[in-house]
Amino acid sequence: MAWNPLDESLLSSSILAEGPDVVAAWMLLLASADRFGETHLTVPFVASVLRISEERVDRAFEVLTGPDKRSRTKEHDGRRIIPVEGGWLIVSHAKYREKASRMKAAERQERYLERMKTRQAKKAGNLRADGVSK
Repeated sequence: MAWNPLDESLLSSSILAEGPDVVAAWMLLLASADRFGETHLTVPFVASVLRISEERVDRAFEVLTGPDKRSRTKEHDGRRIIPVEGGWLIVSHAKYREKASRMKAAERQERYLERMKTRQAKKAGNLRADGVSK
């Protein structure tokens, strides 16, 4: 099972205006997606997990597969998911996974530069062994 970070832009997503069934189904799909953005959840399974009727899940999936002119993601006319063999593809998955990866790389680079600065200061004799300035 893959780990999928959630981007803070989700908090201002047009999907939130679609109601709790759509939001809950969307969260399940995001959480279950593999590293390629595919998920194999079925309507009956989602209905069972959410404890709602299959009809409500069908409606939620209609919203998620339908175009959304308010969506910031214009790929596939703002659709969140598209059907693929055996499941669903989360359209924006790769974009947000790449964004999270870039952020992690920037954090690693920042930590590396801080370590290098500390080592340089120690070599210059400006820091004690515990990293505190003299």
